[in-house]
Amino acid sequence: MGRLTTLTPGGPHMRSTRAPRTTRASAVALAVAVVTVGLVASGLVLSGSDSSPAAAATPTELRARTAAQVYGGGQYNPPTSEAAKAAAALRTTDPAGAAAASTIARYPVATWLGEWTQGTTLTETVTAATDGAAATGTTAVFVTYAVPQRDCGGYSAGGFDETSYDRWVDQVVSLVAGKRAVVVVEPDSLAMLSNSACTGSLDQQRYRILSREVAAFTAAGVPAYLDAGNSNWVPAATMADRLVKAGVQTARGFSTNVANYYPVAQEQAYAQRVSALTGGSHYVIDTSRNGTGWRGTWCNAPGAGLGTTPRVATDGTALDALLWVKTPGASDGTCNGGPRAGTWYSAYAQALVANAALGTPVPTPTPTPTPTPTPTPTPTPTPSPTPTPTPATPTPTPTPATRQPVAPRVALDSATTAPAGIAVRGWTVDADAPGASLPVGITVDGRTVATTTAGLDRPDVARATGAGAAHGFQTVVPGPAGTHRVCAVVSDVAPGVTSTPVRAVPTSVCRTVTVAASAPVGRLDAVTSPATRRVAVSGWAFDRDAVSTPVTVTVRIDGQRPTGVAASGSRPDVDRVYTAGSSHGYARTLAVASGRHTVCVTATGLGRGGDASFGCRTVTVR
Repeated sequence: MGRLTTLTPGGPHMRSTRAPRTTRASAVALAVAVVTVGLVASGLVLSGSDSSPAAAATPTELRARTAAQVYGGGQYNPPTSEAAKAAAALRTTDPAGAAAASTIARYPVATWLGEWTQGTTLTETVTAATDGAAATGTTAVFVTYAVPQRDCGGYSAGGFDETSYDRWVDQVVSLVAGKRAVVVVEPDSLAMLSNSACTGSLDQQRYRILSREVAAFTAAGVPAYLDAGNSNWVPAATMADRLVKAGVQTARGFSTNVANYYPVAQEQAYAQRVSALTGGSHYVIDTSRNGTGWRGTWCNAPGAGLGTTPRVATDGTALDALLWVKTPGASDGTCNGGPRAGTWYSAYAQALVANAALGTPVPTPTPTPTPTPTPTPTPTPTPSPTPTPTPATPTPTPTPATRQPVAPRVALDSATTAPAGIAVRGWTVDADAPGASLPVGITVDGRTVATTTAGLDRPDVARATGAGAAHGFQTVVPGPAGTHRVCAVVSDVAPGVTSTPVRAVPTSVCRTVTVAASAPVGRLDAVTSPATRRVAVSGWAFDRDAVSTPVTVTVRIDGQRPTGVAASGSRPDVDRVYTAGSSHGYARTLAVASGRHTVCVTATGLGRGGDASFGCRTVTVR
């Protein structure tokens, strides 16, 4: 879900680097098929539900409410949703796009709040939704999406600093207090903590901020759901631990699948495990785009379709509702032909509608007829009553088959001795994300010494795999004298996501290489006389046995006056040629009498390879 773009109230949300996942149990869909059938057979409008506004509550009181008490007549459908606005804007220029947007606008969707909604805009946005919900007996669903370091530099990067965020949340709380509303709190904020793009100090700040936020909503009587990623991202036990640290015990519960595509059955199986590990927390599932299941990528996934329409759960589990949280039709980012995150993507909206699997239709409310006075009974024989038809049991929408992930293929073509260490070359492809250039870890004797990206052109790989050519890697890693086991390690990724590994046992391939002892490598580039009675010496040097340690270079003039110089200056050109690092330059200006002199340079070895001579130059000093 991160990136700084023009964000709209419809919600720009979608993760960039998403990431790690745990291996899914093969029986996930089957395990919850029965409860899912019970869920999707339930419509949004629940007769006899409590539609009174929320009151201030303790966590215990708030968790004790039924789903019907929380949602009343279901999720509120704002008439000014992004889909509704797109339908109006496209009516004359893009009739097909307008028709698709109109279809999407028929269904309820959450209202996203972020740094684009402040001051008067925030007040008007929240008030319009809560007033509309009160008038229709429904519940406004809001999403807060402005946490510091949102999306950790991905497509939806942005957010407030901590002080500004707390102040902004206080304003949101004051606007929804006592109103019929629920809040999905900061999608991806906890799951993203597994992403290497997030800073190491982010965890504690996130826990601190989110704990305060959900406690404030609960005190205002508003159910809040921390976000738990999805079933294919973070293991249930890990996510449960993060939720507890973020204060889920003071919230209504958590949300899953926000802006993603996984089937309800798979998400519910995951959520039930997380619920059990967090004291029976309630949860909601985003079904806005999961009509055809996982499509191999999270970002504007080709072939995706609208999912089961929003509805309140009646299956007796901890599930509160299926909601449309992500705005269907809003772009995830500049991927698969899409515009910036949050911008309406008409072609994609049309595809979502074309591929829709909306589940059991939600009944269309009809006006309550005016009762006709019942005539006084007479002795006339009463006709046989017309039998009341038994409602047919709706046929549940089949859950799309879950695509099982496959391990990536990785080849280490060669591991050979190079001047700066060990040169490795190979390629890797993950069928779950065939277009992705995967990160490759290089280990030497079990220790990771480098990470590179498999993005080099390999036409042979394209011919062999059909996955394109940008899957090669080539680099040089440190390797002192001795025999070493060198491995290329590739962690599996969630289909379509390439930033964070998910498999407990990564895929690797190894080779053994023997590196001979070697003297330092280097050069005496120049010996000049830049000024009267001055001689300047420059060059570069490094030692393969300790490539990150500066080599000491000794300068002698006419065989005398040895002067030591550390080869630690900036030389990016050396790194480009040898992949040895850029801090291997040396330069020194020495005082010397005018006349003709011979300048010689040697380098002291750091390993078993001895010293090296870089030769001598003759210079006439002014």
